[in-house]
Amino acid sequence: MNRKIIYTLCLLSLTVQAHQHALVVGIDQYPHANKYGGPSDLEGAVNDALLLRNALRRAGVQLPDKRVLLNNRATRATFIRAWRNLLKQAQPGDTLILTFSGHGIQQELDTPPIDEKDAQDEALIFYDFNSKKPNQGYIRDDEFYGLFEAANEYKILFLVDACHSGGMVRAIKQTTGRVRQAGVWNLSQALPPLPTQSDNAKELAHVTHITAVNNDHLTVRETAFEGKKHGALSWFFAKALNGQADGNQNGHLERSELDSFLREKVSDKMNNLQEPKLQPSADMQPVITLPTAFSRQTTPNLVAIVVENARVPSGLLKHIQTVNSSQSFDLRFVVKNRRRTQVFNNTGDKITTLPTDKLQHWQRIIDKERLLKILETQFDMRLKPIRITLHQGDGLHKKGEKLHFSIDTKERLNALTLFNLAGNGELQFLYPLTDYKDPLTISQFPYTLPPLTVKPPFGGDDLVAILCNKPAKGLHTLLAKKQPNLPTPAQIIEKLRKKRCQVGQYAFFSSE
Repeated sequence: MNRKIIYTLCLLSLTVQAHQHALVVGIDQYPHANKYGGPSDLEGAVNDALLLRNALRRAGVQLPDKRVLLNNRATRATFIRAWRNLLKQAQPGDTLILTFSGHGIQQELDTPPIDEKDAQDEALIFYDFNSKKPNQGYIRDDEFYGLFEAANEYKILFLVDACHSGGMVRAIKQTTGRVRQAGVWNLSQALPPLPTQSDNAKELAHVTHITAVNNDHLTVRETAFEGKKHGALSWFFAKALNGQADGNQNGHLERSELDSFLREKVSDKMNNLQEPKLQPSADMQPVITLPTAFSRQTTPNLVAIVVENARVPSGLLKHIQTVNSSQSFDLRFVVKNRRRTQVFNNTGDKITTLPTDKLQHWQRIIDKERLLKILETQFDMRLKPIRITLHQGDGLHKKGEKLHFSIDTKERLNALTLFNLAGNGELQFLYPLTDYKDPLTISQFPYTLPPLTVKPPFGGDDLVAILCNKPAKGLHTLLAKKQPNLPTPAQIIEKLRKKRCQVGQYAFFSSE
């Protein structure tokens, strides 16, 4: 055999395969903080940790029980020990995956190095955090930066399902889910410092950082999935680990795939109250290797509903699954009296008010929700997402207000179809309209729509944008028809066959 070939084979046999290791933290209980009016206990952080533990192990990631830190095992000291153990077990070139579900806080003043735009350091708090004497049980963002900078021989993915400060985006009462924020504290310097650098001094190329919100002043609210409380970021990251984010089906989760998948799924589920952020950039760098092929999501057939103060008429409503309020639900019907029933979504936003005795109105809302759920499954992970922006923000918009939407894409898809599903289930076909001689294709993105005026019916609207490689004329005809019932999901999907299309949704809310 040729010596060169033998030498090459020897080198290949000495190649060390990179492995993946994880450390998972989930904290519901904060007994030392709770005694003194500090952050309240949570319900879904431990659920997140167990969900991610199982998903990571299915993905072939090395995760022994001693690196799954729950509640009283998740102190600052045990975390540092577990991190150091992780580094000892791993080899240079391996991937380290760190997930944290629990409370986040802000420090009143940014400590040296002074590097925060809002003059406040952020920190994650552990089981032993004491709100009366907040000098234990936390790790500041600068310290995490130091830990990661010192571990520059590894690839690191850091997922944080927590938030740093209060303040809801919409000024409405949220009726479900605890908030993962613990306010602003004056953190002392009594703790022995970890390696510290400015977290904004430079990006660490070997670190992928995924946060539950894209702004330190937004809130992470727990919500129900399959009967248990979770953070939406953790839930959909587990789905990504199951293969649903592997758009190009190459067995790797790349930064761009995770960014597209998590932003789309979390924003849709949380009705734009929450959008995650991935740093340093959504490039093609693979961060996780999957052992199995891409797993497509199943098509939802039923809408989970809760009915309060009444019973669901047996057999009179289609496509529903009745659950109780402690389980995961899509719609909540609150019967006020014989004439009025209020309808809320899973994040507590009021969608509409219906006549209690008009079941056809109930069915229309159910059909709208089912249509949105099935259209969501048409989001193509192989394509860049559609970016829909409401320039007036995600507040509660008042009657007569002008709303300006823009639509953007990085794909070569320029045939736009746009329609709105109003709070009462009414379909409003918006683009392209023959009466206005709208072109079938958009010449330049981002494309700004003509202003929309807030008017009845008020409540929860859902804007649906479909971009294809060629015009969906059959879909336009279907949507333009005046008909008593909504088109079925199958009718809409049929009109998109043999076309390359991406689907996007955007929820917004109005009141009189």
